[in-house]
Amino acid sequence: MANQNAKQIVEKAEEMGLSHKDIAEICKVSVGTVSRWKTVGKARAKVIAPLEDRLSQPTQQENKLLTEATLEDLAERARELGFRVSFTDINQ
Repeated sequence: MANQNAKQIVEKAEEMGLSHKDIAEICKVSVGTVSRWKTVGKARAKVIAPLEDRLSQPTQQENKLLTEATLEDLAERARELGFRVSFTDINQ
């Protein structure tokens, strides 16, 4: 069965800083195969699954943000992602 979202998966991996070589190693394929996924837009679901799994796991930085973040840290990250953030003091 083919995964029709391979192009988007590869692009997301690239956004996260993974090279085609990194992706190839994760999926145990050649760099050329990764390039073809991005061009054609589909891949065997079973072969690209390890990359999907890797992308669905929080990074170390995200884990740290979730466990140690202050409300201000979270608000700043939300702003970076394009959300409008405002707070009112609930202790008033």
